[in-house]
Amino acid sequence: MPFWERVKDDLTKAAKEGWEVAKGGAKIAAGKSKEVATVGKLRYKAFTNHKKAEKLFCDLGGAVYEGAKPPHENPLSKSSVMKIVESIRKVEEEAAKIAEEIQKTKKAFQEKRKTAL
Repeated sequence: MPFWERVKDDLTKAAKEGWEVAKGGAKIAAGKSKEVATVGKLRYKAFTNHKKAEKLFCDLGGAVYEGAKPPHENPLSKSSVMKIVESIRKVEEEAAKIAEEIQKTKKAFQEKRKTAL
């Protein structure tokens, strides 16, 4: 095979391989952007959950403060305080679920990237 034909074949092969690599890189980038968007949504959900918890803790502090005024009452004997405590527990459970969902999402995307390569 003449030198020029060999160079031409090598260039054609290199162009094809380069195109395949570029397509693979685009797939990985698209997958990564989807991962970032999905995890970002979950993190925003966690943020709003934390803001809800902050409000509930403020409400709880206010209820305890009100109970400290004469005549002194045990704040835990008030149904309104116990409702707030129960709401805080629910928010904690939701926060744990969101954190778990973030970890599962990250792991799923990592596995998907491994199989793509």
